[in-house]
Amino acid sequence: MLSVARLRKKPRHFKSFTGLTEAEFETLLQALQPVYAAQEAARKQRPTRQRAPGAGPPFTLALPERLLMTLMYLRLYVTEGLLGYLFGLHESSINRERRLRMLPALLEVLPVPMREELGLIGTATAARAPEPRPGAAKRIGTLEELLQQHPEIAEVFLDATEQPVARPKERQAQRTHYSGKKKRHTLKTQVTTTDKLVLHASGHVPGSVNDLVLLRFSGVLHQVGSRTVRLDKGYEAVEQAYPEVQVEKPIKAQRNHPLTPLGKAYNRMQSRLRIKVEHVLARLEQYRILACTYRGRRAGYDDLFGVVAGLNNYRALGALAW
Repeated sequence: MLSVARLRKKPRHFKSFTGLTEAEFETLLQALQPVYAAQEAARKQRPTRQRAPGAGPPFTLALPERLLMTLMYLRLYVTEGLLGYLFGLHESSINRERRLRMLPALLEVLPVPMREELGLIGTATAARAPEPRPGAAKRIGTLEELLQQHPEIAEVFLDATEQPVARPKERQAQRTHYSGKKKRHTLKTQVTTTDKLVLHASGHVPGSVNDLVLLRFSGVLHQVGSRTVRLDKGYEAVEQAYPEVQVEKPIKAQRNHPLTPLGKAYNRMQSRLRIKVEHVLARLEQYRILACTYRGRRAGYDDLFGVVAGLNNYRALGALAW
């Protein structure tokens, strides 16, 4: 059976399987223990529980192995059947541990990005709200508060990323989730980043939602203040919609009005400055759960995205706090 002690003998494999070094894993584990214990105590003392606290079978795995199992799922995106074989658990036990216990605890411990709910985008493209989780209060409430506490951030990058999903069964969902850009069914998430950190992540929307529509409903540009916001050329006419925001983006060629050599040089400069957001997205996709076709429940996608972004922020910051 796979264990933390056994995997520590191979540091290269440890980092490859979890995305963290041994020292980073140990720091995360120490911070996770009291949060996990508090959530377990609250779960066992809930009014609807029919058993007394302490009743029921004990955990088969210790907390370090449960954390290792969750990180391996996010990093490698292997099936629960394979994880069950490696850790000696049933698939249903792995699913409950990750979804009901470990992910809510990680969301409280890691420096996860800020997130506000989008509400409805049209009548057919509603952003599905994530399930409530215990202890959901954020340490920092909004992107605006985060930027106020860190005035050294002079510019932010904004982009939308799409991840393939299995073809939905419902006909209406098939229409709304089909992305004309990717030519397949996707989930779209908008991220606001620095050169290394994910500051804000919108709730996911169907892939057919336009990037500019998502930007307007997210309200991010109302929170950045006087900072420079770097966008790609897909955000057409955003300068006119938000004249108070300092926007930098490439020039888009128009019909019968091709780019001049000066315009092409300007676009190359903008691409070099904006490439940092692509690097951040590439680091997120090192966790294969955000790179492969997503096969899980769409209602839990935002929490998974937040945990992966929190792990990226943890490594970039070198600490578990903003």
